[in-house]
Amino acid sequence: MDIMDIVEMVEIVGIALGVIGLILTIVICALPTWIETTFLAANFTNTEMVLYGLWMSCVTQSTGQTQFKVYTSMGYWEYVLQPARAMILTTIILGVLGDLWVMVSMVGAKGTNCIKDKTSQAKLIIIAAILFILDGILILIPVSLVARSIISDSSTQIEGKPELGDSLYTS
Repeated sequence: MDIMDIVEMVEIVGIALGVIGLILTIVICALPTWIETTFLAANFTNTEMVLYGLWMSCVTQSTGQTQFKVYTSMGYWEYVLQPARAMILTTIILGVLGDLWVMVSMVGAKGTNCIKDKTSQAKLIIIAAILFILDGILILIPVSLVARSIISDSSTQIEGKPELGDSLYTS
């Protein structure tokens, strides 16, 4: 196996991971499963599970009814989730730019006469890799901040015991 074959395989794996990362980032941005809180009633018939996301919350009652509510005022979580919103949207934008950069550079390098120099092709791939690395770092920051606020003692300012949601594990 030639060294160029190995480099091409690494590029393909990197592109695939970049696309998968972008799709998962969009999914965790949309889902209301960042913070989970369960309220248990004395008789267990009025149990409620509240799911907080970046943009809305869901209340699921033990009867099976689910209500979605778009945030107007988030209370305590406003200071935690507001920066996370901005960073997640920036992450999505960087992911889209990285994917587009890779697609354009691959099509431009392989299918046209635009980029014939090997060093120019390598520079394009390096720029895309830098975008993907920034994308990965930027997704870790809001997830860590939200997880830290849930685990720390400052999260006892709300009713119930908040727990880490599925979106935090997915990212």
